[in-house]
Amino acid sequence: MTDQRQDWIDELELADVRVKWSFSHFDGREEGYNSEGDHNFTVILDEEIAKKALAEGWAVKEMDPYEEGDPPEWLLKCKISYKYEPPLIYLIKNQRKLRAEVRDLRDIRRDTTERIDVILQPSRWVNGPNSGITAYVKELYATVRQSRFRDQYEDLEEI
Repeated sequence: MTDQRQDWIDELELADVRVKWSFSHFDGREEGYNSEGDHNFTVILDEEIAKKALAEGWAVKEMDPYEEGDPPEWLLKCKISYKYEPPLIYLIKNQRKLRAEVRDLRDIRRDTTERIDVILQPSRWVNGPNSGITAYVKELYATVRQSRFRDQYEDLEEI
């Protein structure tokens, strides 16, 4: 009998994800458990998707509910890395798709981001007796709301 964790693992395609903003560092800032330059974010998965991903070996964590009687949160940390193959990251602004670079990730914030769709690529890791699957961003589409003034003046030529 073979270990099922060695089988092929499909990418995760998640539409309109719920982001756990307090655990997310799109901008790569150093804070708490995040090192300077590490770009990542945490998504809250539906229980059905979380349990399927957990069974496949993804690093899904169950977080106790804040209020008694509430369901637990199922969290998956997603890493953005440009080390090997850069992810395709787009900011959607004013019905335009703009290819984002690392510096543009700071535009993905709780107060301006309306929607995030993401495709996560699995990456197996082994460290002694421990192993698992880390989620790396393959594609990310973030719909970002701009101020009404930026929208109004965006098309003007800058001199």
